[in-house]
Amino acid sequence: MKKLTFAVLCALGLSAQAAPVTSIPGGTVLPMPVLQYFGAGPQVLAPGVIWSSANNSSVYGYDAGYGFANNGFWTGLSMAGTNDSTSTMMLAFSQAVSGVGAFLNYAAPRNYGTATIAAYDSTFTLIESTTLTFLTNGGTNQGEFHGFMENTPSISYFTMTGAYIGATEFTVLAVPEPATYGMLLAGLGLVGMAARRRKT
Repeated sequence: MKKLTFAVLCALGLSAQAAPVTSIPGGTVLPMPVLQYFGAGPQVLAPGVIWSSANNSSVYGYDAGYGFANNGFWTGLSMAGTNDSTSTMMLAFSQAVSGVGAFLNYAAPRNYGTATIAAYDSTFTLIESTTLTFLTNGGTNQGEFHGFMENTPSISYFTMTGAYIGATEFTVLAVPEPATYGMLLAGLGLVGMAARRRKT
């Protein structure tokens, strides 16, 4: 029984480990309204999800055309973009999520800066970051999905920085329902009782 209890406590005590991902299975796409907004925000993307930027010239809910130099051009996609080579825009979650990402593009080549995405916890401690390096053939509405997934709901902030980065189709994997935790604890209790009965 002591070994089982120790194993369960070790499993529950593991720290969250972010993994860069190119899709979020089971995630929810948050639709962005078309607003043609220029500014730093904040803007409400969904209940409990706020977009903001460090640049007063950033765009949000913008679909009138946004260029990425050699990486092409977006038009007709309601998107958010830094509209700058060094600025950061961010999604803030009132309740931490276990996965977040977006369909992204950025201005290439590198003389437009480096495009980076990152996930942070509620204390704004960095969980994981990655630099975007993909290249498109320069066409319209091209890009790639990139984001992060955790083994626990610990992502409170998702940042996108530099290289005129643009994002659309923000996708999140929400926190499990409280009933899910109850079932998990009940299941662990049953495993513990079964192990104890076998021993006696």
